[in-house]
Amino acid sequence: MGFLFKKVVTRPMPAGATLVTRKGKPVAQWTDRRGKKRSAEVTNGKDGKPRIKTEAGKWIAKYRDGEGCVQEITTGCSDKQAAMAVLNELTTRAEHVKSKILSPDQDRIADHAGTPIGEHIEAFLEYQRQKGTHPDRVKGYKTKLYETAGDCNFRTLPELSVDRLERWLSEQCNGDRDMSASLYNSYREAWLAFGNWCIGKRQNRKQTHFNGDKRLIANPFEGMTKLNDRADRRREARALTEAELVKLLEAARTRPLIHAQTIYRGKNKGKLLAKVSDGRRRELKRLGRERALIYKTLVLTGLRANELRTLTVGDLLFNEVPSIKLKHDNEKNRAGSEIALRLDLAADLRKWTQGRDRSERVFTVPDGILKILNRDLEAAGIEKTVDDRVVHVHALRHSFGTHLSLAGVAPRVAQAAMRHSNISLTMGTYTDAKLLDTATAVEALPSLPIADDDTDTAEEPKSVNASGADRSGKTGETKAETPPRTVAPLVAPDAVQEGQNMPFLSLPDQTGDGRTEQSEHEKTPQNTGLCGVFDDGRYRTRICDLHDVNVAL
Repeated sequence: MGFLFKKVVTRPMPAGATLVTRKGKPVAQWTDRRGKKRSAEVTNGKDGKPRIKTEAGKWIAKYRDGEGCVQEITTGCSDKQAAMAVLNELTTRAEHVKSKILSPDQDRIADHAGTPIGEHIEAFLEYQRQKGTHPDRVKGYKTKLYETAGDCNFRTLPELSVDRLERWLSEQCNGDRDMSASLYNSYREAWLAFGNWCIGKRQNRKQTHFNGDKRLIANPFEGMTKLNDRADRRREARALTEAELVKLLEAARTRPLIHAQTIYRGKNKGKLLAKVSDGRRRELKRLGRERALIYKTLVLTGLRANELRTLTVGDLLFNEVPSIKLKHDNEKNRAGSEIALRLDLAADLRKWTQGRDRSERVFTVPDGILKILNRDLEAAGIEKTVDDRVVHVHALRHSFGTHLSLAGVAPRVAQAAMRHSNISLTMGTYTDAKLLDTATAVEALPSLPIADDDTDTAEEPKSVNASGADRSGKTGETKAETPPRTVAPLVAPDAVQEGQNMPFLSLPDQTGDGRTEQSEHEKTPQNTGLCGVFDDGRYRTRICDLHDVNVAL
């Protein structure tokens, strides 16, 4: 059985308070803001100054839980009867745990059962921020969780249902929204991550434990169906060819100035007759060069757009081997990497950043970079979409991976350059098979000619044994003649006692056809033994009937 109490706290002496003595104890008297006279016992604080002792406004419930531990929990109630109702509920739950009606885990999660789902989502998002999750991912979690919780009527944790979520996602895929498999899987991932957090699963890089605050016994979204996003790609990236990349860089460099010089209405529409001041001309040329350098850097380094956006002048290292020092805070996987630079790109970047502060951003990457890229593609005469494959900003990273493969770079080296954890991403997703020269690869296979049966020069087929020789003993290759061996070299020598005379059998002379000459009445020897010298050592072996051996050969 538990009980209720209010904690005693100390506060500074109110302004204008007077000290009196009651029953031998100092008491402070003062008038509050409402004009009501108040009094409280006085004690000395840690600093030696007098402080008044007052009771907290909320009742505290003290009881022993189902595992035998003493707990002090605020009831949140100022009214004692309401606080007593909370205490009774807590003690009832403790009795249920003792009687095995509830498990200790079920008892603990009961405290979170009535909390609105929004508070749980905010706590989950705060955990992701503290863990260092990329802000874009946290933003995606927030959007998807709140949208789904509202549409599926998830008001509290006990109302979470995988059936409701899958039904809603199915409606989004089959309805007017026409949700893609990739977007479907992103909603699935968000709720799986939220469910794992609710069961106390905490993961940071490769370290995982389940010691977090438990709000659910089990993840209700565990085992949720994942769609095959490879079979339903809505925006498959298209890598650009070398010729297209050259045209894109030239268009990006010249388009700002051409756009300013172009007349867009009247009789001179389309002509480069607009006047541009020298100062404005320099600005437009610099803008065009910056855009061309942005594209070139993306293609030759494989940087992502956000990684390039956060790049500072101090991150560029122009050493003997020039490179980019990518900070872990700015990288997608938060690992931190050093990316090698081509010498020509390093020279361009050195010239571009010369004389600038180390903390200054290398490029000003606008939020509307995709729209700018689309206009540059149009100006360069490059098709944005070919065979349902699209050129977008991230496709420049695909171009980086594809041209690594075209250059014959080893897959493991390409994986390191792409900063991928899985080789299948490098060789599959980020390598555009349309640009691979499979025809040249096929021509590199060995030639396997087949003779034409209709020609007069076709030779009669011959039976060939495993060694490459036909029945006549001839092979397709001319080899140096070697003296014939009497016995195969793998025959093991037989042990002969020292000083013992052993009879050696001389093999009979053989005819030209390989058969052994025998007299008409001579019996074929059975279990014939052979003896001789091999590698300076004597040997003896027994062989089967020589007549049968010759027939078999």
